[in-house]
Amino acid sequence: MKLKELLLVTALLSGTPAVAMAQEATTSVNLGAASSYQFRGVNQNVDNSGQVFGGVDVSTNSFYVGTWFSNVNFDSTSKLLDLINESGVDLDALNEIIDVNSLIGGGSKANLEVDIYGGFRPTIGNFTLDFGLLAYTYPQEPDLLVYEGKFATTYTTKSGIALTGSAFYSPNNGKDGPSTWYLEAAASAPIPQVKLGPFSLSVNASYGNYRSDTKVLQLIPDELIEFVPQEILDILPGSSYNNWKIGLTAATEKGWAVDLFYTDTDLNDLKLFGVETYESRVVLQLKKSF
Repeated sequence: MKLKELLLVTALLSGTPAVAMAQEATTSVNLGAASSYQFRGVNQNVDNSGQVFGGVDVSTNSFYVGTWFSNVNFDSTSKLLDLINESGVDLDALNEIIDVNSLIGGGSKANLEVDIYGGFRPTIGNFTLDFGLLAYTYPQEPDLLVYEGKFATTYTTKSGIALTGSAFYSPNNGKDGPSTWYLEAAASAPIPQVKLGPFSLSVNASYGNYRSDTKVLQLIPDELIEFVPQEILDILPGSSYNNWKIGLTAATEKGWAVDLFYTDTDLNDLKLFGVETYESRVVLQLKKSF
């Protein structure tokens, strides 16, 4: 559907004149790179290759649609092979249950994430509400598709301090996956009268809780449990984990932004298939908005 047609449909649904809506439509583009791709405290590139990302957003009045992309790498098979070789597991016995060679050679092929989203974001006084739908897609691995519904509210003071509460719900996290909730509280505040050249500074922090209706231990077939070392079973996450982030942002009026932040989870001692997926990290990110 062309943008003009989309605006006309939206106008009819909202009762706002289409001409006025078309005049108020704005498009923004963003491109960036980061030393690591961390999503809700979880490393999205197990090869630690860094991140390149970008997106396009279109908004009119309180409605918005957009898309965003990033490189990803979930293939931990080489790490898994090393772990099996070092663990002393009886491979002959394990092969009677599952084809280990097939497992090792059949890691995730996903190397691109493409997100599509849209929603309604009205402002009422100092409050901004956000009702949205999101789809996280992976072209090389369609079974990883995740849909989420979102509700968020932000209160912004006259001095620019913003407090946000968000809730995300997914009925299926991947094909036949569990339903999940993600709750987050976030805050940001400008640092008044402090500038580094053209850059204005602000601080931000967030705390989130991810909750699933299935424990990780339940995902391991009973016949494979005996092959999992007890020290791994002891630290497997239950149905939830917490993550937090604190950072500093330097931004210019021309759309440049540099973010430096620290992120961690309460599972930072957990290694899945030898990969430190939930470990603490310091991330540097550069972004340009047009």
